Amino acid sequence: MPLSPPPDEPDTPDRLSAPGNTTKKAEEPESERRGDRDCGIRELRTLYAISRITEWHGVSVDEALREIAAILPGGWLDPEDAVARIVVDDREYRSPGFVRTNRRQECPIVVHGRDVGRVEICYRHAQPREGDAQPLADERLLIDAVAGRIGRIIERILADEAVRRSEEKYRLLFEHLLESYTLYEVVRDDAGNSVDYRILELNEKAADVFGLSRDELIGRRLFDIFPAIREGARVLYGEVTETGVSVRRRLQEPKTGRWYDMRIYRPQAGRLAVTGQEITGQKRAELALRESEERFREIFEQAGTGIALIDPQGRISRANPAFVGMFGYDEDELYAMRFSDLIYLPDRGEPDLPPRENAAQDKRYVTKDGRVIWGRLTTSLLRDPEERGLVIGMMEDITDRREMQDALLESEERFREIAQRSFDMIYTCYTDRGITYISPAVQRILGYTPDEMIGEQCSDYVLEKTRPDWQEARVRVARGEPVEGLVVELRRKDGTVAVIEMNESPIVEGGRVVGVQTVGRDISERRCYEDMRLQAFEQIEQNIEQFAVLADHIRLPLQVILGMADLIEDGTPSEKIREQVKRINGIVKQLDEGWVESREIREFLRRNELV
Repeated sequence: MPLSPPPDEPDTPDRLSAPGNTTKKAEEPESERRGDRDCGIRELRTLYAISRITEWHGVSVDEALREIAAILPGGWLDPEDAVARIVVDDREYRSPGFVRTNRRQECPIVVHGRDVGRVEICYRHAQPREGDAQPLADERLLIDAVAGRIGRIIERILADEAVRRSEEKYRLLFEHLLESYTLYEVVRDDAGNSVDYRILELNEKAADVFGLSRDELIGRRLFDIFPAIREGARVLYGEVTETGVSVRRRLQEPKTGRWYDMRIYRPQAGRLAVTGQEITGQKRAELALRESEERFREIFEQAGTGIALIDPQGRISRANPAFVGMFGYDEDELYAMRFSDLIYLPDRGEPDLPPRENAAQDKRYVTKDGRVIWGRLTTSLLRDPEERGLVIGMMEDITDRREMQDALLESEERFREIAQRSFDMIYTCYTDRGITYISPAVQRILGYTPDEMIGEQCSDYVLEKTRPDWQEARVRVARGEPVEGLVVELRRKDGTVAVIEMNESPIVEGGRVVGVQTVGRDISERRCYEDMRLQAFEQIEQNIEQFAVLADHIRLPLQVILGMADLIEDGTPSEKIREQVKRINGIVKQLDEGWVESREIREFLRRNELV
């Protein structure tokens, strides 16, 4: 992304120059003053170019620091001789031809109050060359300003990345909101006046209001969809766009005639957000109140939403069955109470009365049996001359919705707690920035602390023996496929080998695989046991073969010896020979039994798939 220079005469009064120069301006020759002015312009252009990086959308810290290192030398007195290096968290970003010399300036980079690195400017010639405009010491202010801006840029980029990661987490909650939400981009004419509003984002509730799908609505202009509201909405929306003051209005959707309680506000320059809740039923109830008391009573009594009339003193003068059932008091008990008595004590505020203007408030309330519930109260003045000063309050029980929100937060916290205590090694690794989280089990399995692994790439620890399996798993993850049962050998901190069985799931952001989430279990001991079983089976095979051969080699000579004993006439030696042959036969029989036993063990292992 190219960086455009600032104007030659910037509005800011800040000029980065060496201390003490102001007293010598009148005495300097015109050529020196021109040199100082050119130097000041270079400095401002460099600072301006660095500041512009914060406007890049989606830029990473690596990209920003690499770009800054490249443009820094141009702001110094001798840009052709100057070189720059930025060091952040042990990562270096250098300008072309960087070499560290004794003639240099450096300044620490501070992010959120912590030194994370430094920025260095060096002149490749160790001694000033003839014709150098100023000594290196005069550039202290510039390098301090550069380091400060780099720190702020890193803070900004890290904050933007955190926001992008959180957007996906809260998308589900956003889609299930009962209120409609639409975000617009302001469309202006050549004169800079807001003339229309292009839809950037909306939830399903808002899409129902438009009567089209989200895909059909994204990118379209509001007045192309609803041309009938152009005149009225242009004034209202334009006022919020220009002033930034939010407004709340009840507006009617022209196609269906449905009414909505809408809040219009400007989240940022060039954007307009509209949230709304359908109040068609409430609007009809108000119209019915003006037409007929009987008709009002019917709606009031049958409404599913809790409705109460509150007098100027804050007492409940009337309540419908839904309201009565919501709190559990009978009507006489309610009519003796103030509305503020129903509010959970920590949520009570001043004044005690509900607001008289149209408003929706979420608060906690206490029922008769002591239960605490969440309620959304919408209030408005009752437009009946005979009932002057009465406020009508419509109460919606939103306990389930709030519990769902709390459950989402608790679930996330519970997952982190489980991960922290897990016997298995759990980590999240992104393609561009390495490991961002790893559970404490890594210290037991690999010997590294979690802090030592943050920012590292997992591939750096995979041994060559299992690297092909690892690479094949990377290809599958890149396609968005989960991987189960991957066995790899990793290098421990002490140099030994750990055999890890992994289950991996791809991390998808914006339809693109950006990383992987992995659960790894140390199976080094299990692998060792398997190797021992294989060795034992091989030994059994050798024993069987040796038993069979040895028995055959012994039996044949014994038969010859026994035959020779029969030929000896002297009975005593012959008898001794037969005794020894009998003894040897007993030993051979034991060898046969060992051969049979070894064969039975082998068959048992095979049947039970232990080898």
